[in-house]
Amino acid sequence: MKYLTLITLVTLGLILFTNEVHASSQYTVQSGDVLSEISRNHNVSVDSLLEFNTFLSDPDIIYAGQTLTIPDAKGETFTVTAYTAGFESTGKEHGDPGYGITASGTEVQEGQTIACPDSLSFGTKLYIPYFDKTFTCEDRGSAVTEGRLDVYMEDLDEALEFGVKDLQVHY
Repeated sequence: MKYLTLITLVTLGLILFTNEVHASSQYTVQSGDVLSEISRNHNVSVDSLLEFNTFLSDPDIIYAGQTLTIPDAKGETFTVTAYTAGFESTGKEHGDPGYGITASGTEVQEGQTIACPDSLSFGTKLYIPYFDKTFTCEDRGSAVTEGRLDVYMEDLDEALEFGVKDLQVHY
């Protein structure tokens, strides 16, 4: 009975108190460094650097000798495609109810909205070095399965030209 109680308590503790932990490293700013270059060199977004270094009130002002926390992003390769709000991607036409509205209820925005598989929660931030942008998981799609992402683009020709790419993604 004691053994069963102990197992139950440990399992319950793991379920209730497990938090996502982000490892990080430190970087000392050198003369001539700029935040965008530091972000590229460490494969993290400027937004992530600002989030982990709350003392930076202006991303354009950093000083030699400052110590920055560099978050270690979980990275993997995803097959990335592009979609639009139009009929060809969503089956909806301008004026239809829900046109341009994501599965999370937000309005689609180029450079921000990305459709993700169910394993990624709405609100998850995804940095894609190819675009040098951080997207927010706000949408789903029938073709967006594990290992796939769909980036929102306003222009159909740009979305078609983008095609299908295997890209490194950090989150």
